[in-house]
Amino acid sequence: MLELLMVVIIIAILASIALPQYFRVVERSRTAQALQLLSSIRGSEIRFRAQSATNVYENAAGLPALDVAPIPAAVGWNAPTVTGVGAGSNVQMTRNGGPHTGTFLAVDIDGGVVCAGTAAAAADWGVSGAAC
Repeated sequence: MLELLMVVIIIAILASIALPQYFRVVERSRTAQALQLLSSIRGSEIRFRAQSATNVYENAAGLPALDVAPIPAAVGWNAPTVTGVGAGSNVQMTRNGGPHTGTFLAVDIDGGVVCAGTAAAAADWGVSGAAC
């Protein structure tokens, strides 16, 4: 009986070490999926702007007018949105689950700078910019 108790204790210790790391890996993989989608939208917006007569991306047409439509869903994230028009605009998604629910991940359309809504989210997601 003592042997069984020792095995259970060892498994509990290993689980307490492994589970936080597992959740960190899952969070980063979901962020990588969202970042890939945001980068695709950014590239599409740059192509749209290059073909535009005014050379300015206008958000009035919306995301369905871009060449990445239909936009796939990213697990754990709300649908992407574009903020701003022309210079200084970005494309962003907001986390709808996990430890950073409500925090956004954004990519600047002009410079490609990636940032998160909070410094803690930036650290957990592995992105360099925080609090854009």
